[in-house]
Amino acid sequence: MGTQAFALLMSTLPGDGSIKYNWVLYGIPAARTTLPRDSFGVGTLGVGSDGPAAAYQAPCSQGPGAKTYTWTLYALSAAPAVSGAVTGQQLADAIAPLTLGKASLNGTYSRTSSSPGNAAACQLVRASLGGSTTGHAQAGCDADYAYISSTGLPQHVMMNGITATNLQVPTAQPFLGSNAWRIPLAPTPAAAPVSAVDGPIGMAINGVPIFNPCKQGGCQNGDTKLLGELDVCNGHAGRADDYHYHAAPLCLMAGKAASYWDTHPLGWALDGYAIYGYNGPDGKPAARDAACGGNTGTVSNGPAGYSYHVTDAAPYVLSCFYGKPSPDLAGQAGKYAPLRQPPVTPFPVSAMTLSTDASDGYQVLQFTSARSFTTTETGSDSYTNPAGTYRIRYRALEGAELETQLALGQHRGKSACWQFQFTNTTATTQPPVVYCR
Repeated sequence: MGTQAFALLMSTLPGDGSIKYNWVLYGIPAARTTLPRDSFGVGTLGVGSDGPAAAYQAPCSQGPGAKTYTWTLYALSAAPAVSGAVTGQQLADAIAPLTLGKASLNGTYSRTSSSPGNAAACQLVRASLGGSTTGHAQAGCDADYAYISSTGLPQHVMMNGITATNLQVPTAQPFLGSNAWRIPLAPTPAAAPVSAVDGPIGMAINGVPIFNPCKQGGCQNGDTKLLGELDVCNGHAGRADDYHYHAAPLCLMAGKAASYWDTHPLGWALDGYAIYGYNGPDGKPAARDAACGGNTGTVSNGPAGYSYHVTDAAPYVLSCFYGKPSPDLAGQAGKYAPLRQPPVTPFPVSAMTLSTDASDGYQVLQFTSARSFTTTETGSDSYTNPAGTYRIRYRALEGAELETQLALGQHRGKSACWQFQFTNTTATTQPPVVYCR
C-alpha cells in the first residue's frame, strides 16, 4: 500500500570487494506489474558503472571465481529527487528514505576458458566498441555470433545540413536482447558475392546501423548522399524514424585521430568482416578490389581474410558482401517498427537542425522550405503547409503518460511512445499526436 513508483537496480560483485551497477532504472509507474523480456521505454535509465551512457550494461566480469549478480526491485513512497546522469549509487542513496519494501534475486556465474565471451573473436568485437566516443553499444557472444545491442542513437549532432527530406526524425530503437544485431564470429567467404542493395549492411561501433548508399527500394531510386538527404555526419532518419549512416560515419571518426581507423574497426559488416577507415595499415589509401570493395590484406584488431574500408566514392562502404551474411540481412525488416506514415515524399529544404528545447525537453527538428508541401498524420488525412520555416517537436513519454497511452487498444503490445507537434514559427499547424511502437 502507498507505492507511488518502483526502481530497479542490478549490481555485480566482481569478487574484489567492489560493487558495479549494470542496470539503473527508476520512474517505473506503480501500476506496472511486469517488465517483459526486452522491455523498451519503461521508466528512466540511469548510468551504469562501465561508462556514461544511460543504458543497460551487460556484466562482463573478468578473472576466475564465481561472480554474484543481484537484481533488486524497490517499492517507493514517492519519486526520487534525481535527474540527469544518475549513477547506481546516487539512485540507491536517493531511494533509501523512500523505500517501502524491496525484493532481491541473486545469481552466480563462473567464467571458464571455454565461455563464449572468452573467445578471441568475441574479444575483438567487444574491444572495438571501446573506440567510440559518440555513443554506447554492448556486445555479447555465443559460439557463432557477437550480438551488438544499442538504442541506435549516437551522441553527436544529427540531421544538421540535410537539404532533402521526408520529415522523419531520430528516435530510440529497441536493438536490444533478441533484437540485437548478429555479427558472425568466424566469417567465411561466400560462394559468390551477396547483394547489398537495400537496407542495413552492418553496425558502427557506436551502435548506429550502417546502410548501403541507396534510397529505400534500391539504387534505381537514387544515392542518398548525392540527393542531399544525409547530414554532416553522413546519416539521417529513415522510415522507422531510425537514425543510420549511408556513408563514412564522419562524426564517429572525428572522435579519434584519423590514423586510429587504419587499424581499428569503425564498424562490423553483417558478414563478420571489419570495416575500417579510409587507409590501410600502412597509412595509404586502402586498396578496393573489384569483388566487394574491400581487400584481403591483413589488418590488426579484426578477423583475417578480408576487410572493408570507407571511401568518399559510392558505394562508400561496400558494394556487396564478401562473406556469408548473418540471418539479420534477410530478417532486417523485423528489427524495425515504423511509428507513423511517412509525412511527405522527399522535398528540398534548407537550414535543417535538430536541437533540444531546454524549457520542456522536446527534440526540435527545424527546417525551411521554399515551396508548399503536404503532410499527413494517419495516412488518411492531409495538411497543406505554405512555404516557410517549420518545426517537428517530439519527446518520449515516460511514467504515467506512457502507461496511459499503452493502455489504449490501438497501442496494445507496444512499449514506447512519443508525443509529436508540428508547428510553424508562430503556431501549431496540425493536431498534436502520439505514436507508439
